[in-house]
Amino acid sequence: MRAALFVAPLACLPCLMTTPAAAQETREQFMDRCTLALARTANMASYAEGACAEQWPKITRANQMVDALLSLFAAGTPSALDPADVRARASMVRWRSASEGRLADLNVETTRTPTTRIIFNWSATGEPVPFDPVEALRVRGANVDPIGCYAYGAGETNSVWRVEAPDSAPFALTVYRREAPTASAMSSITVSADAERNIPTLNDLRAVEPDQDWMETCPR
Repeated sequence: MRAALFVAPLACLPCLMTTPAAAQETREQFMDRCTLALARTANMASYAEGACAEQWPKITRANQMVDALLSLFAAGTPSALDPADVRARASMVRWRSASEGRLADLNVETTRTPTTRIIFNWSATGEPVPFDPVEALRVRGANVDPIGCYAYGAGETNSVWRVEAPDSAPFALTVYRREAPTASAMSSITVSADAERNIPTLNDLRAVEPDQDWMETCPR
């Protein structure tokens, strides 16, 4: 199942891990923050260090995605980007056409439906999702706060986040994630951002997809 992409009408590690904007964290700083957060979470204290250690490679693997995302929202960047602007600014992507490209293990798209979006896709059979863009942004010093989320079932969520990164304009990030329940099933992640900086409220999300059980947060 593919994520529903929020279009504004004119949208785990616990959410308590949000930190004020700061310099990029080292692995040791992340481990300290992560283990402290998980140690405060019911039934997680004894697993905190191991869980955080497993998270770090997913963060580092998401760095190229984060570079491409932040290139669209750098201070001074116009707010009304079109797909051609996205391709020009996200120059680390190997664009194969006007709408499709490749960035390491990720397929990348840019669309206008009707607002301009950049979209990153990954999928594989029987593998855990290897990217965590939300925590990768936090490690960069960004405030990443949940706007809304719904779950399709165990291991499958669609979530929308407000991102405020240093020296960047705020933007909305949508993350659809499906972890394979069996070795023969498909895992996938779709990450997208509204390049025109439309940031929904929870009520906006509910209005666009009223059949979904939107909540303020989902477990990650």
